[in-house]
Amino acid sequence: MKIKYDINLMNYRTIFENVTRANVKDCFLKDNLFFVIVKENEMGKAIGKAGVNIRILEKKFNKKIKIVEFNSDIMKFTQNLINPVKAVEIKLEEGLITIKVQGFKEKGQIIGRESRNLHELRDILSLYFGIKDVKII
Repeated sequence: MKIKYDINLMNYRTIFENVTRANVKDCFLKDNLFFVIVKENEMGKAIGKAGVNIRILEKKFNKKIKIVEFNSDIMKFTQNLINPVKAVEIKLEEGLITIKVQGFKEKGQIIGRESRNLHELRDILSLYFGIKDVKII
């Protein structure tokens, strides 16, 4: 995935940082979703007390917001990306991330309609860690 920065995206990022006071590592717009990756230990600031920052920004942007905390450990970052689904096991072998989950519902949540979530997950992991593919079992 190549993130295309335009003036719109930069405005969203600036407003997000000003409202939350959290440091943004990266962000992108996808359909009606503003996806934000914040630096390590910035998640609490980004969400705000009782989620107030997210509510303010979703009204202001008229978009859903997904916030993920970056982690230099690929296993922890992968878990952060698939949150709230809890993985039983996450393995990295030769550029392939294998995520083992408990049931069909959890597997479906990670894969998403028409595999959108799975492609997004693979693209983000590829961007930061050079991952070639993601497999859900």
